[in-house]
Amino acid sequence: MKHTSSQLKAISRKALDGNWGLPMGANIILGVISFIVIFFITFFTNTTTVTGTITSEFLTYAVSLFISLFGAGITKMTLNISRKQAYSMKDMLYVFHHNADRFLIVGLIIAGIGFVTGLPVMFMSMNSDIPVSFILFFSVFDLIISVIIDLFLGLSTYLLLDHPEMGAMDSMKESIRLMKGNKGRSLYITLSFLPLAFLSVLTCYIGMIWLIPYMDMTMANFYRDIIGELNTPDNTPTSEIPTMTIEENPNENNSGF
Repeated sequence: MKHTSSQLKAISRKALDGNWGLPMGANIILGVISFIVIFFITFFTNTTTVTGTITSEFLTYAVSLFISLFGAGITKMTLNISRKQAYSMKDMLYVFHHNADRFLIVGLIIAGIGFVTGLPVMFMSMNSDIPVSFILFFSVFDLIISVIIDLFLGLSTYLLLDHPEMGAMDSMKESIRLMKGNKGRSLYITLSFLPLAFLSVLTCYIGMIWLIPYMDMTMANFYRDIIGELNTPDNTPTSEIPTMTIEENPNENNSGF
């Protein structure tokens, strides 16, 4: 049985009850580090030239790729909380002790695609003669590409965390396989957080301190739901799509997209 978005959120809130502190703290630390590093890159690179802009973008992607390793560690922490296993702030460093190159390869491929698709926007933003409508169009196109990539490869990090012996390419292939028939659900869950994200903006982003762990936990449970783990009393990962009959939810897209 596949759980609905509402059910996954309810499970996630229950899992986080009494466990908000460390995920919130970990995300704050990651956010502060990211802000400081990106600030220095922007400050010390000349973005008024083509070379400077490309350098700035390249360094930003490179740093983001490295920081994503800490993000994967937070995902490990989230999975442990969801599974009622021991967790600590040390989980942020988990990836560095478990073949970090696998995570780097996946991140490099995703970041590489994002870098290429973002080039048109970058160059157009430097040309004041190009209409804003064109820049907006390509920005939306870049966003759509990012969403599509996540719909196919979004489970790669979870798979690498659960299977230390799995290679980067295998994790992406397995993610594509597991997401077959679940991409619509993933998109629906993501979009369902938009109202809360909007409210968080109104609080000068303070609300994001709570929202990000909530979203992370929901997506972790979405992964556990796909591999059938939420339907097993011992929480044993199966890495298989549940074969039970799916009950259609009129409020969600279960079209097989």
